[in-house]
Amino acid sequence: MKVQDEKGDVIPDIQPGIWNPRQEIEYLKKALKRDHLYNDEELRKLKSRLRDMYTVNKQLKRGNGFGRAS
Repeated sequence: MKVQDEKGDVIPDIQPGIWNPRQEIEYLKKALKRDHLYNDEELRKLKSRLRDMYTVNKQLKRGNGFGRAS
């Protein structure tokens, strides 16, 4: 069953214990689109966290890949 908020956006089922930087990036971007809900300090923290998550996501994607010698 899909749950919708008051604007009709589908709220995803969140499984506890599973964290994913890409998902957090999506949530932060959604929050920043509704900037009227936050004060200046909260907006700075959201933007800072978004920058950090982009860095984390980039680092997690790096690597030798499958089957390459290290």
